[in-house]
Amino acid sequence: MRLFSWRFSLAVILLALGAGVSLRSPGTPGAPAHAANPPPKGSEVMTERLPVKTVQAQLRDLEITLPVFGSINYLDKVDLASEITGILKEVPVKPGDLIRKGQVVAIMDTELLEAELKTKTALKAQSEAQLHLATWNYQAQRKVQRVGGISLKDLEEAEAKYREKTAEVARYAAEMAQIRLQIKKATITSPIIAIVGARNRNLGERVHIESEKGIVTLMQVEEVYAEAEVNEQDLARLRVGLDATVVPDAFPRSTLRGRIDRIDPVLKPESRSAIAKIRVANPELALKPGMFSRIEIVLDKVPQVVAIPPQALRRAADKSWQVYVISDEIAILRSVTPGLTTANWVEIKAGLQPGDAVVVEGAERLRDLSRVVSSPAAP
Repeated sequence: MRLFSWRFSLAVILLALGAGVSLRSPGTPGAPAHAANPPPKGSEVMTERLPVKTVQAQLRDLEITLPVFGSINYLDKVDLASEITGILKEVPVKPGDLIRKGQVVAIMDTELLEAELKTKTALKAQSEAQLHLATWNYQAQRKVQRVGGISLKDLEEAEAKYREKTAEVARYAAEMAQIRLQIKKATITSPIIAIVGARNRNLGERVHIESEKGIVTLMQVEEVYAEAEVNEQDLARLRVGLDATVVPDAFPRSTLRGRIDRIDPVLKPESRSAIAKIRVANPELALKPGMFSRIEIVLDKVPQVVAIPPQALRRAADKSWQVYVISDEIAILRSVTPGLTTANWVEIKAGLQPGDAVVVEGAERLRDLSRVVSSPAAP
């Protein structure tokens, strides 16, 4: 009987142990999670980092500009005339040619002048010989007159002859110099760097110095005008001396600087606009009259303000302005106070310091304190 009781007790204990093991089997409430699916060694929960592009806030001068369109025109026009009357012999340039200062543009015929120079040269040589004789005679007569060999009248006649031949030689010398000057003026050169606008005379044509029409018309292009057409309502904002930038369509990567040199006093009746002429240097002579250009006239300047690109600004629900500032790869939402706005920059009166990195691309996915991977935006 005791043996049966001991075996019965052992069976109860084993059943109890089996029940305990079954209570810790997978899926049974109260069983530890790692007992069935232990996590990989070294794993942890990661927060997603969002890619963004940034630009640093910077100190810069902002310009209030008036964008207009216009075209390149010559600075000045010269009708190059002949300084002597004669026959036009040669014009070695044609319309459209770019010419340098001092380059020959026309040649007058000098055949008659050269023949006259030869005649004057011969007459001068003859007069010099006669002067030599008159000089010798006058000096001799002076010696004789001192000892009473001739009268005072004879001496005065010798002196008069000497002075006459002296004046004659001087006159021929002056006439020869004048002819040489005319021969020199027969070769006409350009006084400026220019483009030949027109050729007004034909070869063989007789040209008079009194004529109002020159042989060629030159357009000065060492400096040029960018002629901006300005609407009537904007004229009050303009004045002579304002800076401007000029970007010719033919050279879109070139930005030229100039200033308003003059403003036409009369408006065009068909468009109610006036022309503001902006003087621009043209050292490489690449700008040609007629080229179309985009022009920005600088109406005012705000010096040394904190500025960021306008795409960095975000509008809050309360209509205030905000930006995301990146610090240690964390996006911090910050309120700012914008000021003057231009095409590429916005003045920030409060909320930013120079060097702060603001998000310009990728901000639409951000929240305050989002973790990011930032990189500089392309210029």
